[in-house]
Amino acid sequence: MQKFMWVIALLVTAVLPARAQETPKVEIMGGYSFLRADMGGADLSMHGWRASLTENVNNWFGGTADFSGFYAQTSPGTGLPDINVNAHTFLFGPQFSFRRNPSFTPFMHVLLGGLRASRGYLGISQPKTDFAAAFGGGFDVKVHNNLAIRVMQAEYIVTPFLDQRQDNIRLSAGVVLRFGK
Repeated sequence: MQKFMWVIALLVTAVLPARAQETPKVEIMGGYSFLRADMGGADLSMHGWRASLTENVNNWFGGTADFSGFYAQTSPGTGLPDINVNAHTFLFGPQFSFRRNPSFTPFMHVLLGGLRASRGYLGISQPKTDFAAAFGGGFDVKVHNNLAIRVMQAEYIVTPFLDQRQDNIRLSAGVVLRFGK
């Protein structure tokens, strides 16, 4: 944890001298997302959607609210019974952007919140909500002053779901709408 805090401090220091440019006040992202879920020793590939809202305080720091939904149906051979699985995340936290190039914006964030998941078998659902944390980042490519493409966003998500630690990978891509200056 101490190493992580040093990395955050170093990155914040590195972006302080970034040259001023027009920073959007609000960025809204929507798109596709993939979750590689750890289901108690068996991996499950889940596909779904992703939406986030970031309010930028200045050209390098903002706050993000992130929401996503993932869906899958297990099949024989996965090590899991034949069930429907869905998971939804609601995460919040700081985002650090590196705006040195006006057409390319890499960023990183630490998001904390929850994961609500359920698995259904024969119409019986067992939903549960638990803590979740996501660590990662990505990059946007500017298309227009008010539009960018989120080419890639990748995170490591950890949850203590099903009474055991689960290590998950989430990948996303989509469109970013930018408002205000």
